[in-house]
Amino acid sequence: MRRMTTTTHIAATATRPPFAMKSAFILTAISLLATAVHGSVVELEPRATGGYIQNPSGTASFTFYSGCSPPACGKSATGFTAAMSQLAFGASSGLGAGDACGRCFQVTGDKDPYSPDFTGPFNSVVVKVTNLCPVSGNEQWCGQTTSQPTNSLGMSVHFDLCQDTGTDKAFFPSGRGALTGTYQEVSCSQWSGTDGPSLWNGACLSGESASNWPAVGCGNQGTAP
Repeated sequence: MRRMTTTTHIAATATRPPFAMKSAFILTAISLLATAVHGSVVELEPRATGGYIQNPSGTASFTFYSGCSPPACGKSATGFTAAMSQLAFGASSGLGAGDACGRCFQVTGDKDPYSPDFTGPFNSVVVKVTNLCPVSGNEQWCGQTTSQPTNSLGMSVHFDLCQDTGTDKAFFPSGRGALTGTYQEVSCSQWSGTDGPSLWNGACLSGESASNWPAVGCGNQGTAP
């Protein structure tokens, strides 16, 4: 039987994010500026701000959800998309886009944690991150924190794949709805889809054109859980 997630994502309504998001976005933009010191240029590293843990590859767990819009990054997309666990996403609920927004990852399943004897076949797809899976309400899957950087299955990152765009059908074997495996950040030239319009000021998918982590895309907001 398919296992449907009950994850609660940031984008519950289509309203613009609160003022806190705008302030954080402005501060991030300021921190991106290079600081001139005696004729030399010192590059700041806003991606590391807030204690978020953002690695370009690692272990991951995977589920799927529906009702993917409006997404936390402020732009939807027509291709395969996913929500990412808060510790890697780079923002908490209400603060808008994190540095994961727009980044593309090849995700590969290799085990069903509920049926360890299942040997596949497993699939691999490229997804773009457009949404947040917050810790609150999703502790089993997206509960990674700085003090406990893996979830209940021992995975460092969780991807909740968007059912609305058919990502679940492309990724999960028939009858499966939760897997563990690996992820690898890749160029978004490997992703098939189209970005939608900005839904509010501060919407960002800049990760799609940034180099892989630790390079900066949208920048982080707030403090890691």
